[in-house]
Amino acid sequence: MGTVIGANIRLACLEDAAGIARVETETWRDAYPTLLPDGFLVETLGKRARWPGRLRGKVHSVLVAETKPVGIVAYATWGRAVHASIAGAGQLYELYVDADFREQGLGRNLCREVAKKAVSSGWPALCVEVLDGNPSRFFYEALSARLIARSHHEFAGRRLPSLIYSWDDLTQLANAGAS
Repeated sequence: MGTVIGANIRLACLEDAAGIARVETETWRDAYPTLLPDGFLVETLGKRARWPGRLRGKVHSVLVAETKPVGIVAYATWGRAVHASIAGAGQLYELYVDADFREQGLGRNLCREVAKKAVSSGWPALCVEVLDGNPSRFFYEALSARLIARSHHEFAGRRLPSLIYSWDDLTQLANAGAS
């Protein structure tokens, strides 16, 4: 896939489970404390052991960014879009970058690699859903994603507002930040 700022971006393997779980846990603690109930965060973050199961067998939809000697510092997951408003498109399900490695191009480069995967899958567009109030929406806007819908996401028995962004020009996203 490539190396960016000392990080190698590649498909995940089973041995990456602990590193992905660590990045997920740390970024959820950082991103969601004001958006999600404390009890839900504690319970959800305690279930990070699910990563080995997600990574068993052939993994086609999880990318990691790895640095030496730290290990996994970011990851992205994607697949077919789950929202009716964007049928036939792909969806960036998760993109998390360790706080110590933000603002170094890793998120942009993971998005670029996911866009390339979407193009090769024949998807005409790629979307992402973020909770309203999550500052990551500005990152997606900076990558030219446009707001296409508002929705709600169920967390801990609460219905939280979310925003759905889309990239209709995957060629542009696939080349974002390329030198």
